[in-house]
Amino acid sequence: MTPSEALLEQFAAEDTEVMFGIVGSAFMDFLDIMPKAGINYLAVRHEQNAAHMADGYAQALKGEKPGVCVAQNGPGVTNMVTGIKAAQLNHSPVIMLSPTATTGGIGTDTFQEADQMSIFEDCVDWQQRLEDKGRIAEYVRTAHRESLNQKGPAQIDFPRDNLYGEVEVDVLQPHQYRQTKVGGADDAEISKAVDLLEDAENPAIIAGLGVIYSDAMDEVADLAELLNAPVANSYLHNDSFPISHPLAVGALGYGGSKAAMEELNDADAVIAVGSRLSGFGLLPQYGLDWFPHDADIIQIDIDPSQIGRTTQVELGLVGDAARTVEGLVDKLDDSYGAPDSRVEEVQQNYADWKEELKEMSQVDQTPIHPRRALYDVTEALPQGTMIATDIGNTCSMANAYLEFEEGGNCLAAGTFGNCGFAYGAAIGAKVARPEDESVAFVGDGAWGMQSMNEVMMCVREGINVNAVVFNNMQWGAEKQNQYWFYQDRFQGTDLPENPDFAEIARDMGAHGIRVEDPDEITGAVEEMLETDKPSVLDIRTDGTELLEPFRRDALDDPERILEKYRQPGDPNYEE
Repeated sequence: MTPSEALLEQFAAEDTEVMFGIVGSAFMDFLDIMPKAGINYLAVRHEQNAAHMADGYAQALKGEKPGVCVAQNGPGVTNMVTGIKAAQLNHSPVIMLSPTATTGGIGTDTFQEADQMSIFEDCVDWQQRLEDKGRIAEYVRTAHRESLNQKGPAQIDFPRDNLYGEVEVDVLQPHQYRQTKVGGADDAEISKAVDLLEDAENPAIIAGLGVIYSDAMDEVADLAELLNAPVANSYLHNDSFPISHPLAVGALGYGGSKAAMEELNDADAVIAVGSRLSGFGLLPQYGLDWFPHDADIIQIDIDPSQIGRTTQVELGLVGDAARTVEGLVDKLDDSYGAPDSRVEEVQQNYADWKEELKEMSQVDQTPIHPRRALYDVTEALPQGTMIATDIGNTCSMANAYLEFEEGGNCLAAGTFGNCGFAYGAAIGAKVARPEDESVAFVGDGAWGMQSMNEVMMCVREGINVNAVVFNNMQWGAEKQNQYWFYQDRFQGTDLPENPDFAEIARDMGAHGIRVEDPDEITGAVEEMLETDKPSVLDIRTDGTELLEPFRRDALDDPERILEKYRQPGDPNYEE
């Protein structure tokens, strides 16, 4: 067969359904026959979004299948850097096909040439350039194995002329070359964890992404009920434990659940299941340095390199989350953990926080308070909705409002923190699970970057994904920094030229709704969900209502050395 045929045959053996990208001559040979392979090609409007779509696709399927993206060599591929790096830090299995210059042109600064291997070296978990075109199917297999095992991006870089000719190739089925299921931690190590928990009077659990990927919610629930331990979602993984469980207390981290942070603060032992304990996700919030620094920390992770990487732990257990927690439960009994009365205390603490959050959100004003917008939107969305959130002030504020019953429904811009993630991720999620609602929460800054152009693609392809744009006419997270540290000197943060995003959506052929009255939010969400088109809901929100600075850990009051730069309000300014 030809190398192009071999590549598609191996992807078809993996039951690949879709590739995201922008057409280019470098891969047109296999693009031409992609429909014959049963693979849909979704032509996007910006390559960064193709990577975000592949990321969202993989996350919506709980990491069980990789998303795939491809682009023209050079500028097309380099446009995917941000999206691929985001997928890496989101721990999303993504395969990027990166055609490069012809074999004879590499190293000559030929047209659209770039050293794509070095550019992506820090952005992928596995990469290889195809030198022998007879190995092309093998590379597809290896990319699947590495992306799924490492839960991160893999890159196949290939000279564009290596798609042509004739090769002899073996096309294998997945069971012939990879195994993604692993066992639990060593039994002796689990026994050490039991010994640590013997004297714990107030244990708590953090459920992370590993709980979703290993389908370990039931096992974590069994452990929580045995120990009478509250369960908090790790930062940006609000779908790692069902919020309806009596011991669920919500999400940790910036803008999250105060009840979760208070419960963790009181813990004398913490079991972190499938969480790398990201330092950014453990920052103090609500004026509370909530992480229990004196508690015994037991960290469970399938990746040994994550044990103790960011936070000092007492014991690391390397293994599959579900199997390791199951082994831990088998060795514990009712004599461990907190008394039964602890369950009622946890429930009351969480109920009190929910009531406090509701009261904070019941604001009748225009422009609309962002908390009112978030509360009404999330209340109107049906259970099982996939919600992708962008970076920024309002989207970070959403952390407290996003509650889920199942994994694969919370798609957050992770610790790479790039603007423009949410809409692409929501599109990819909708492609992965077309029967479920998919909604992106986006700020007006991120929406204007490279997100709203994909509305045209959604209209063309009939992908009925929805975007809620929280439009406060500014870069809110950065403006808050200027409030706190720079004496209201606003440089580059106002966006007074914002158009009516709903009108633009209608011009693109989508359904557009603009809301300026808080009483209209619920009805607008219902209308958005009922339409048979992609929808954009533009909510005009109050730009003065902001959370505390997102990066207080990285900013300080300015003390200028040169007198010409000292300004009123600065610590060393003199009249």
